Amino acid sequence: MSIICQNVFNCTLSTKNYIPDHIRDEYGKAFLREFNKFVGRPYEKEVFEGLVVKVLGQGCAQCDKLEQELMCVMTEFEFVADIEHVRDIKEIGKYCVLGVPALIINGEVKSEGRVPQKNKLVEWLKEAQGKL
Repeated sequence: MSIICQNVFNCTLSTKNYIPDHIRDEYGKAFLREFNKFVGRPYEKEVFEGLVVKVLGQGCAQCDKLEQELMCVMTEFEFVADIEHVRDIKEIGKYCVLGVPALIINGEVKSEGRVPQKNKLVEWLKEAQGKL
């Protein structure tokens, strides 16, 4: 782990969050990559082979509820995924959805304008995972 990553861990991340020792390096790299992306610095793109899940919505209560429900399901069933909450209206428009919140799993629109039931989320995630 680089000196910068180590300092970030010692000063901020590990004191505020539980991070298992076996993923400290990977977590530090991911944190640094996302920080660089956020501030507009060059960053190395992550190669991810797994579920790609997007929640579309500007941050209303329903959109945030969908994101939270999704996180609970992911944790409970130990799904591994790249999750993104798309809040920019122009980006949301690119998906041609009729309502928000919307859920996209591996590029396929699964839900629009509502928060799906937990059992439906599980079904969709298992189905998408089986196609990998």
